[in-house]
Amino acid sequence: MTAGIHARCLALLLLGSAALPLAASAQQRAESVVEDAATAARPASALVAQELGRTAREDARIASQVAARLSRQEALANVATEVNGGVVTLSGTVLEETDRDRAESLAASVEGVVAVEQRVDIDASLRERLGPALEQVQDKLVRLVTALPLLLVAAGTVIVFVWLGRWLAKRLHLLRLGSRNPYLDSLFRRGVRLAMLLVGLLVALDLLGATALVGAVLGSAGVLGIMLGFAFRDMAENHLAGVLLSLRRPFEPGDHIVVDGHEGKVVALNSRATILMTLDGNHLRLPNAMVFKGVLLNYTRNPMRRLQFTLGIGTGEDLNAARRLGTSTLQGIPGIASDPEPQATIQSVGESSVLIDFFAWLDQREVDFLKTRSEAIRRVKCAIEDEGMDMPEPIYRVHLTSRDGTGPSAGATPSPRKPRAPEEVQPDLSVNHELDDQVARERAA
Repeated sequence: MTAGIHARCLALLLLGSAALPLAASAQQRAESVVEDAATAARPASALVAQELGRTAREDARIASQVAARLSRQEALANVATEVNGGVVTLSGTVLEETDRDRAESLAASVEGVVAVEQRVDIDASLRERLGPALEQVQDKLVRLVTALPLLLVAAGTVIVFVWLGRWLAKRLHLLRLGSRNPYLDSLFRRGVRLAMLLVGLLVALDLLGATALVGAVLGSAGVLGIMLGFAFRDMAENHLAGVLLSLRRPFEPGDHIVVDGHEGKVVALNSRATILMTLDGNHLRLPNAMVFKGVLLNYTRNPMRRLQFTLGIGTGEDLNAARRLGTSTLQGIPGIASDPEPQATIQSVGESSVLIDFFAWLDQREVDFLKTRSEAIRRVKCAIEDEGMDMPEPIYRVHLTSRDGTGPSAGATPSPRKPRAPEEVQPDLSVNHELDDQVARERAA
C-alpha cells in the first residue's frame, strides 16, 4: 500500500516538472500577443514621429562627422553641410576643382551617408586667390628675415672657401703639386678651385640645415650626367681630349706646329679648344678632339731642323765640283751645323740642266729657319755663278730659215759676267721673335 502511494507521488512530481517549461512558453506567447495588440492599438502618427526622430538623430550625427572632416582641410573651410535622410548636401565656395572632389569624397566616406549632392561653387575672385599666396609670401619673408644672420654666415663661408681655393691654386708648389706641364698645372689649379668651392657649398648647406638637398642633388647627379653626356657629347669629347693632351704634352706654349694642314704657334690649350696664332698673326681655334685625333707636326720639339733647296747646273759642268762648292759654301754660313755636315745629292737630269739637292742642319734656337734657308740659297747660287758654272734656264730650240734658203747667222757669244763685289754687311739670321711676342701677349691676356 505504501509503495503504491510513493509511486503515485513520484509520477505527479515528474508531471509537474515537465509542465513548468510549457507554462513559461505559453506565458511568453501571451505577452507577445498582448504587446502586438497594444502596438496595433497605437495611432499611425506616433510611429511616424518616432521614425522621424530616429532619422533626425542619425542626420545630426552624419552632419557633425562630415563637418568635422571638412574642418580639418584649410581649403574646405567655406564648405557648408546639410543632411536630410542620409543625403548630404554640400554648399559654399572653393578655389580649385580638386577641392570640390575632395569634399565630396570626404562626405561619402562617413558611415550612413546615402548620397552626396554637390552644390559647391568655384570662387573666381582675385582677392580670394591672392590672399593665400600673399600669406605664404609673407610667411616666407618672415622666415627669411629670421634666418638672415645664418644666411650671411653661410654666404661668408662660401666666399672664404672660394678665396682659399684661389690661394691654394696659386701656390701649388707649397703642396708639392706643381707641374712643369703648363696645361696639367692649369688643370690642377681648376680642380683645386672647384673642390674648395664644393666644400664651401656643402658646409654652407649644412649650416642652413639643407643636407637633404645635398643628398637629392647627389642622387640625381648620375641621371643628369647621362642626359648631359648625350646632349653635349662633342663638348665632353673636347674636354676629355684636352685632359689627355695636358697629360701627353705633344706641344708647349709657343711651339710651332701643324695640325691637319693648320699651321701656327700655340697660344693656349683650354678645356674645349687649342688656340693657335697663324704665321700671318690670325687666331685659329681648333677643337681638342680634332687636335688629339689629327696628324700633328711639331717643328719646335726638336731644335735641330734640316733645310733643303734645289739648284740646276748645266749638263756640261762638273757636277762633283758643283756639289763640293755648294757644301763648302753652306759650312761658312753662321748657324749651319757642322755635325751633321751639309750634303748635296744629284736629284735628276732634265732637258737642259741637272738638278742638285743641297741639305744642311741648323739650330732653331740660334738662327731663324726661313732667314737661314734664304741666305743659303743666295750664297750657293752666287758661289756657283762666280766659278763660271752655267745655271741654264729651260731651253727651247727654235729653227729659223730664210726664204733664200740661207741659215741664220751664228749667234753672238754671251758677254762675260762682271765679277760680283764682295759683301760687306753680314746677313741677319737671328731668330724671328715677332710672332713669339704676340703669342706672349695673348697668353698674358
